[in-house]
Amino acid sequence: MYLRSCRPALCGNVHAAERKGFAAVGLSRLSGASAGNLAAAVRESGCRQFEFTFMPFFNPKNPFNNVDTLLAIPEVGKIETIFLSWRDEKVMNGSWEIALATLKERASEVNRHLNRVRTKVDNIVLVPMLEDKWPEARWLEAVHIIAGQLDSGARVSFRRSVNAGSDLPPTRISARLKNGKSHTFTSTRLEAHRIDHGGNAQVISNDGRLVYQDAGILGRYETKSSLVDGPGESRSLASWISEANGTAKVSILWRPSYNLYTRTYTDSLLTYRKPDMLLENRSDSDGDPAINAFEKEVLKSFLQ
Repeated sequence: MYLRSCRPALCGNVHAAERKGFAAVGLSRLSGASAGNLAAAVRESGCRQFEFTFMPFFNPKNPFNNVDTLLAIPEVGKIETIFLSWRDEKVMNGSWEIALATLKERASEVNRHLNRVRTKVDNIVLVPMLEDKWPEARWLEAVHIIAGQLDSGARVSFRRSVNAGSDLPPTRISARLKNGKSHTFTSTRLEAHRIDHGGNAQVISNDGRLVYQDAGILGRYETKSSLVDGPGESRSLASWISEANGTAKVSILWRPSYNLYTRTYTDSLLTYRKPDMLLENRSDSDGDPAINAFEKEVLKSFLQ
């Protein structure tokens, strides 16, 4: 279940923040070396509970690739958050009937995954779409379609993800499971994507906006302009951490490397550019992993 408060024994140096985590949206497309560095960052941070969010169907042939690496981290609580679709997917922007059929098919695959990992996590959060723009009625319809493919609602909650917005979803949602029995899902929350921890959303991620490490790590550093074709909003990692540690919200860190952006070195300066190809066609390698030693240290410092 969600923890209503965060004691030092659970979250390192975080006293007010409910929980921290990372938005590894392209987790299933990362190399084994990248996944290993994510896990190492968690272990070395001393954090006692973390959340990881991802969209498995960017890798339809192996959607839950690398999840076991994170679930195998010993002596740390895990919240696994699964986005079942992405706002710019062609299949989700045609007819509503096709969108619902896609969610139903994916939910069936998610259900099989949940049955395998349910006892390995503290909670599983299901998000119908990453940054949806639906009216609430459609979002709730999507929730019911997904719930109808689940064998059990144990350790499962729902979340709504928006790029910008403040309309909180219903806290409690009653829906019928695969067996026809009614189950009430609780702790439904809103996730907003922004460069600060303001607003009324209970979960905040900087998704798409750069939180940059201007302090040198391993001879490398970033500036506020390191995300070349980003939206222009940026914030230093030190500032983001300070605000995250002082909020009662869940704070989720996003980095360009998590979406397999192209990384360039100019002397010691790092810059990133979004590739023209879709994320489902991007690749990672063990020889030059997207989550390298620099990224490991950035995530570790955030989670501490």
